[in-house]
Amino acid sequence: MNHSITDVIIHTDDQLDNDQFAEVTRRLSATNGVISFGRNPRTPHCLMVAYNTSRIRARNILDAVIGMGYRAQLVGM
Repeated sequence: MNHSITDVIIHTDDQLDNDQFAEVTRRLSATNGVISFGRNPRTPHCLMVAYNTSRIRARNILDAVIGMGYRAQLVGM
């Protein structure tokens, strides 16, 4: 079985407050293939996601964030 782990940074146009971030974390952490999800307090617009590329694509993760009502884009891998 191929397990290729990589990461991506998703930039949100709006800064998520702690409750919003907790909800996004809860929902994405339950997504098959997402390994970890976090952010640096000094860069709260940047969400860092580690994921298994054999299970999910970066675009699917971005679409999930957008589907929660946030304006966002992929900025790094």
